[in-house]
Amino acid sequence: MNVLEVNKTDYETCNSDHPIYNWAAGAGRDVVPFNVTRHYYFISGKGFCFRGMKIAIHVENYPPPPVAAQNNDESKATFPYLKLHSGRSVIDRVWDAFIQFFW
Repeated sequence: MNVLEVNKTDYETCNSDHPIYNWAAGAGRDVVPFNVTRHYYFISGKGFCFRGMKIAIHVENYPPPPVAAQNNDESKATFPYLKLHSGRSVIDRVWDAFIQFFW
């Protein structure tokens, strides 16, 4: 098998005649760095693309982290996402379940 990077047209038609790059390093240790935001198109040559051995990948930047709402309540300021409606934290409930299961 091989890992050929191709353009979109060659991807759609399974044309492996003019790949952009051949990422096959041998022994199944093919590594492709996805360090540029763009579309990547990969096919396997020798007819395998026609049997479905192809993949298109869209790489994009991480979205910015959500802005935390300002909370003046000291009890919820540390880990507000761990609190449940009953006031007990998720950690408390997991610990209780662990204790009940093993004891």
